[in-house]
Amino acid sequence: MPGNAQNVLDQSAKEKTITLSKTAPDSLKLYPSDGNLYLLSILITNPAAYVTGVELLVSWVKSEYAVMPRSLFYKDGRSAEAEKAIAKTEMVDSQIVAKSVALEYLEKYYPQYSAVPIKPSDLDISLAKTGGPSGGLAFAIGIIELLTPEKILQGKSVAVTGIINSAGKVGSIGGVAEKILAAKKAGATLILVPQANCQDLAPNIATIPTGINVAAVSSLEEAMAALNSEDPRGCANLGA
Repeated sequence: MPGNAQNVLDQSAKEKTITLSKTAPDSLKLYPSDGNLYLLSILITNPAAYVTGVELLVSWVKSEYAVMPRSLFYKDGRSAEAEKAIAKTEMVDSQIVAKSVALEYLEKYYPQYSAVPIKPSDLDISLAKTGGPSGGLAFAIGIIELLTPEKILQGKSVAVTGIINSAGKVGSIGGVAEKILAAKKAGATLILVPQANCQDLAPNIATIPTGINVAAVSSLEEAMAALNSEDPRGCANLGA
């Protein structure tokens, strides 16, 4: 089912997602954003749980629930503790990659803000109770927004999901339809999803809520372009 939508740009929160590390140079600063950038998650049954027939029927009736084979999320025989450890490692790895690609993007497209060299170790990312690699794209965009005085989001509320690799390419994630519901509930009017997930959003498979636009992206560059587009390319433009 849909999980929480967490605003990675919120610098007034008690526990901020993106901050400067203690070793960052004094000249480095984060700029306030006038928009919201939501990282999305889903809630799934843990691998040790037994799902009853009644629970299955209720899940099929409720539109925000989805019933899927356990094998889509878990390896046979792997304990809940092992799955949790793997998810934590994937989250940490996604943060490391996001820092690297975001700083490369800034150096390429915003050299005026790179007078002082910024190292990945100058940035800290913290996100409690969430695991997996699907926050990579959101972290990268959040870093770019916070390190530039320009208002890249232009006051918009945007939700983002997608794995990102060291080349800045965006990969598919699980539970994309449920994440769109979480984005809608959070008040986002635009959601960036991996282009590779468009097959999961075909009209005969998923229903997109009214009031939210879906932009399909395959790279960090495409994601940044979608944020500045009045009519970003959606899955329907790709034949999905």
